[in-house]
Amino acid sequence: MMENAYDWEHLPFVHPSSFAHIELIDEGEWGWRCKTTLPPAAGGGEQVVELLVDRPNHYWATTVMEGTGEGVQIHTQATQKSADDPRAIEVDVRFYLPQAPETEEQASMILGYLQAQYKMLYDEDEALMSARQDALDKRKEARKAAPETADLGPETELDRGMSHPVELSSGRFVVRHHKGEWITHAAMCPHMLGPLGDADISKDGTITCPWHAYRFDLADGAEQEGRCGALPSPPVIRLVDGHLFIGE
Repeated sequence: MMENAYDWEHLPFVHPSSFAHIELIDEGEWGWRCKTTLPPAAGGGEQVVELLVDRPNHYWATTVMEGTGEGVQIHTQATQKSADDPRAIEVDVRFYLPQAPETEEQASMILGYLQAQYKMLYDEDEALMSARQDALDKRKEARKAAPETADLGPETELDRGMSHPVELSSGRFVVRHHKGEWITHAAMCPHMLGPLGDADISKDGTITCPWHAYRFDLADGAEQEGRCGALPSPPVIRLVDGHLFIGE
């Protein structure tokens, strides 16, 4: 959760109904400050948003510094509920307004809106955080016993409209049919292990991570803006006695 709090880049891609664009102003161990553009459905306009982090105490505070909602603060405290289950976390959220509502009815309406907005953002973030933790866990455990080569079965029985995941000692890959042939590429983004297995392949031969929109050239694995390392080299695919094999 703390990693996710620092991760300003994911906002327009994981939360497209809340953020249309984001541009970094400054960042550090203290948190970050960004200029954001709201999507038309959220009223459009721009904001300057600042997030301050108290990392040792698992606490962060978000403030709209300028623009729509100026002065609104959201304070979040994450607490581990059980020493036996490190993934059981209690989250306490407090909303602060720059001025008090005029009536109880107005207060209830504003609180309801903020709660619904936060719940949507949290649910979307939870999917990302859970997927990343699962990817970290699988990367740590699976390679201990993963084979160097895998048999995907009879080539004629493989669904050409699907991506077929494969765990090898060299990493996690997917095999998919593209432009009349079987290809393979990394199943996870090297940036933060985002899912690439079902990413669309563009006409220019690139795939884009859905978490941060990092774009990779399948020909050489390079990220198009040099923001992170390249995809690992794909294993060899070969057809043997009608079976499709991947790996050495």
